[in-house]
Amino acid sequence: MVGDPLNVFVEPLWYFADPAKRLYWLHLFGSLMLAGCYFWLKRSDSTVWIALRQVCELRYWWNPSTRIDYVLLFFNAALKIGVFVPLVGGQLAVALATARFIHLNIAETPALSAWPVMISLLFTVTAFVLDDLTRFLIHVAMHRNDFFWRFHRLHHSATTLTPFTVFRTHPVESLINYLRSILSLGVVSGSFIWMFGPQLQVWDILGVNALGFALTFAGSNLRHSHIPLHFGWLERILISPAQHQLHHSKHHQHCNLGSYLSVWDRLAGTCVRGVLARDLEYGLRSSAGTVSPTPVAEQQAAGDEQVSLVGERQKTHSGNGVRATLEDAAAY
Repeated sequence: MVGDPLNVFVEPLWYFADPAKRLYWLHLFGSLMLAGCYFWLKRSDSTVWIALRQVCELRYWWNPSTRIDYVLLFFNAALKIGVFVPLVGGQLAVALATARFIHLNIAETPALSAWPVMISLLFTVTAFVLDDLTRFLIHVAMHRNDFFWRFHRLHHSATTLTPFTVFRTHPVESLINYLRSILSLGVVSGSFIWMFGPQLQVWDILGVNALGFALTFAGSNLRHSHIPLHFGWLERILISPAQHQLHHSKHHQHCNLGSYLSVWDRLAGTCVRGVLARDLEYGLRSSAGTVSPTPVAEQQAAGDEQVSLVGERQKTHSGNGVRATLEDAAAY
């Protein structure tokens, strides 16, 4: 595939059939069902219907902001297949190198024996948790380091959020994310291969880590959207779409840096409840420097007041939040 330039540039067209991609049709279907439940439960709120109508309009999906998303989707896909994979390699190479290094330099393979189900469960959970932790750490660095923020700010320049916004990344950030992925998963896989050898098997769904697949199905495509679905008490464990929308907000200090698990934000003091995601404005602030997320105690203290203020604003402005965002996108 790498040798065929046409295949390199049309690769994203197959994302809808790739279970490892967020745009996989089943993941989109899962998000669509959750969005339907959200609109049904909020059907008595007139602002919800205004938001729904605007999301269904062409200008929501086709404006200066979203067009950048589409260009970067194809460009970064071509870069990964045509450059990153051939030059850097993949997860399997890292896993085998890790297992060999441990065997030759630390200790010989112990050939541990255990119930296969327990090995699979341990490997599946370890791989998922470490992958999520490294995502969080890289994301923190992107926001708190001036050098990395120069690249990550492109993602936050989006004024309209759609499921395609996840692909709105600078090529340098794409390379960093690719290296993080193959290193974290490769090291975990190699370590387990060294310990358990041929007994190793991950629990998967359609070839994807079962935990990652299930959580992606459960609304990941709503994170980059204008549908503020929050998880209530479950946000003590998981990041909800509304929480990630708060992360993109101009006025919430880039809180909620986690990908799937909220535990990292809770430990770092950057976790903010998704219920506050109302009338958000997306894009970069006039001062585009790095932002140190506001401690959760300060956010929560301000949040109690903000709920009442935002709630009143919702009643009097009838969904101007989405309309304002679309108008900002047109001027981007």
